[in-house]
Amino acid sequence: MEPRLPTKVVFNLLRIPPDGELELAGELSGDVLDLARDPVARADGPVSYALSAQFADQSLLVRGSASAPVRLLCGRCARFFSTTVRIPAFLRAYPRQAGAESLDVTEDLREDLLCELPAYPLCKSDCKGLCARCGKDLNDGPCACPPPPADDAWTALDGLVLPDRPPNPGADP
Repeated sequence: MEPRLPTKVVFNLLRIPPDGELELAGELSGDVLDLARDPVARADGPVSYALSAQFADQSLLVRGSASAPVRLLCGRCARFFSTTVRIPAFLRAYPRQAGAESLDVTEDLREDLLCELPAYPLCKSDCKGLCARCGKDLNDGPCACPPPPADDAWTALDGLVLPDRPPNPGADP
């Protein structure tokens, strides 16, 4: 049985040196992304993070990076594919709370990772998608549907010749 991964990133504020920083690195359960019911995105492994915290005036600065493997539904072919979302430069300033002993940054990490999910995920940039008629995945080859009829509605305008118009009397010459 695999060990359960933690579900929170919590800094112990009492361990941060006054003129230094405290580093935390590790993995969180992919469940923290809360994608179990999402129809388009699914967690596909643990969230990795490397963060540091330091006091600055009346704030606590937390910075670092995080990444998470996910499975996304392609917007063209409707197949799931694997990718990794990354936060290369996580940075937050939290107000320093008198008497506080810990700070949980899990929700902020989660929010930033979710913001990195593409709005229109594609399995590959040249994905051919599905046939609009039969639904066959065109990445697997062409379908048996006949080609769409030519749209002749505009071809009648190709030979249109407009007569010269007389000048507009109110226009400047």
